[in-house]
Amino acid sequence: MKFTIPYPKTKSGMKRFCKEFGLNAIYAGKHWSKRQADSQFWHNTVHAALMEQRIPRRMYEKPVAITFYWNDRMDCTNHAYIGKMIEDALKGWIIQDDDRRFVKEIRHKFYDQDCITVEITEVK
Repeated sequence: MKFTIPYPKTKSGMKRFCKEFGLNAIYAGKHWSKRQADSQFWHNTVHAALMEQRIPRRMYEKPVAITFYWNDRMDCTNHAYIGKMIEDALKGWIIQDDDRRFVKEIRHKFYDQDCITVEITEVK
């Protein structure tokens, strides 16, 4: 199963995106209320993408690997914050929970598309 999340359309929007959601923002001391707002934003964004792309509520029975495909200016590890919020938003829709019983692996990769792609695959 695979779905996409659009990036901001403008150069300034992309710059703001990277500054706002990169892991460096957390290290800079982002206030808990802003982190809570970020979480709600990503929860809404993921659910909107799933509904728009008609991804049914289907919880995997077996453990999964989640692969994120990025095309922005952040370092690969800087995506950990966004990946965590997307993973949390998948709970109850695609995955039962995000603990080690249900999510065995997270991968972050770069590619050349103009959106974030999230791929969920069953693992043994």
